[in-house]
Amino acid sequence: MIMVGAGTGLAPYRGFLQERATLKQQRASVAESLLFFGCRNPDADYLYADELQEFESLGVARVVTAFSRVPGQPRQYVQDAIQEHGEEVWSLLEQGAHVFVCGNARTIAPAVRAALTAIHHQQAGGPMGDSEAWLANLRAENRYVEDIWGD
Repeated sequence: MIMVGAGTGLAPYRGFLQERATLKQQRASVAESLLFFGCRNPDADYLYADELQEFESLGVARVVTAFSRVPGQPRQYVQDAIQEHGEEVWSLLEQGAHVFVCGNARTIAPAVRAALTAIHHQQAGGPMGDSEAWLANLRAENRYVEDIWGD
């Protein structure tokens, strides 16, 4: 499972991760999970930081953060982090991972779509239209799901 969210877009993933933590404690098999979480500043609005670090230490999910307003550092958004980890994302997708995106319909949703189609294009080659069709197919198979809202 690949989860992508920024700010309050983290909310639905807490339930997924809590359930997986419980399953792991019961020694059940838990598939690999990757969470891309973005916020402005880790000192001001890194929601549930301790809980996310605990999930990571338990092996429930790997957490990749993207901070967009850290003084003295370039802005990074979740779509940037997704592309930086493109090989890992691609590997999970090739293994059948589902992608969940939660956040702003105007900003995060199209940016994540663009990042994923770029990864597909880099990994599979071919025309960009093939990458767009690939993403449309993921949606049709319910392997790419968005929970998005307007401003």
